Amino acid sequence: MFETCVLGVDPGVARLGLAVLALGRHGPQLRWSATVRTAPGMPEAERLLVLASAVRRAIAEHGPGAVALEQVAWNRNRVSALAVARATGAVMAAAAEAGLPVRTYGPSEVKRAVAGAGDATKPQVARALVRVHGLRGVPAEPDAADAVAVALTHLVGAPLRGAVARAAAR
Repeated sequence: MFETCVLGVDPGVARLGLAVLALGRHGPQLRWSATVRTAPGMPEAERLLVLASAVRRAIAEHGPGAVALEQVAWNRNRVSALAVARATGAVMAAAAEAGLPVRTYGPSEVKRAVAGAGDATKPQVARALVRVHGLRGVPAEPDAADAVAVALTHLVGAPLRGAVARAAAR
């Protein structure tokens, strides 16, 4: 419910952004980030296996308590959205295999939580991670930076979700 370490994921078949954030003494801290790339000519099933394996390794190495995943934006190119949906499924299966809960966040929800505006650009979100939230080591790679933003969205909302769950249990 109230995780102190989360794996953030920006899904994609060609590039998958991953980031591990943990709550430290002075707020969220970036522990690790990476962008996993797959070759365009590789069969889709093999590309998905590469992605799932990378998620499994990240979970095993960093021990997050949850996985935060950006939702597919269906309002754009439907063909690429379907591929991203498949990548999302591979990530979710790897998380479930590890017994981790998965929570999804829409792109505008992430932008709002990190930059204060649902229509923020990728560069604005990346700057807010550093300037507003004080994160060090935010990657320049856009997919990994997006994964940091997704993980931060999860960590920032965790106390509220915990309070709502406790109130509902009463």
